[in-house]
Amino acid sequence: MTRILIYVFAVLSLLCSTSALADDEAWLSAQAKLFAGEYDTAMDMAKALDTADGLSLAAETISAKVMLGLEEKPRKAATRARKLAQDALELDPESEYAHIQYALARGFEAQNSSPFRAFRKNLIGKSRRAIEAVREKYPDEPRGDGLMGAWHLGIVRKAGPGRAEDMFNATMEDGIRFYDMAIERSPNDMIILANYAATLMAIDSETYKDKSLAMLKRVSDIPATNVVEDAVKQRMAEFLEHKDDPAALEKLGEAWLGDHNDDEDEDDD
Repeated sequence: MTRILIYVFAVLSLLCSTSALADDEAWLSAQAKLFAGEYDTAMDMAKALDTADGLSLAAETISAKVMLGLEEKPRKAATRARKLAQDALELDPESEYAHIQYALARGFEAQNSSPFRAFRKNLIGKSRRAIEAVREKYPDEPRGDGLMGAWHLGIVRKAGPGRAEDMFNATMEDGIRFYDMAIERSPNDMIILANYAATLMAIDSETYKDKSLAMLKRVSDIPATNVVEDAVKQRMAEFLEHKDDPAALEKLGEAWLGDHNDDEDEDDD
């Protein structure tokens, strides 16, 4: 089994999500811990709320750690985030926040699974269905478009254009189209910009150099509002330092996306 079955979600497009919870002091306190980089405390506080929004925030916090490379076993962490988001959806099936976090965690779980696990559990198909649910229920949500763009480009990156289309109906053209739609709707979303640019660099740093660097320049101009965004800005600044070296840009893109496999334990669904 080849590594083409690992679907790299390119992910982060949904981190730092918003929720209409201004009147919930406990939830806001947990979110403040997340944005301050106190991830484990934030997760514990959010989970203890035992509400759909609290469980969604707990899932988001774990996904933030996976994104930033702070989890020793990212696949198992992503599975925990996905289960928390599922629990949130059981409490509130119409929660936009929970649907988004579920789709994000599904992507991280697929990204960090072995080809065998991804195939056996149909993670690519499950990820797409989770994204489609976000886009159908919340058509004005730009992160749904960003996730769909990431889905297409992640598969093209791993499988190559021909096999990506033949096996999964994933194309470079659709990936770019969906990502561009997300950027048009949310032009200053640092996370979407960073992941779009890094993915293009990983796929073809020469062809997409100008487009990617323009997005990274926009990232550098956007003020960070929390430690997650600050970490993203620092990583993206490395690309600009190597803007005239396509080989280095490609390596940086690959490093940002990452391909991990820590699914030696198959005891969780």
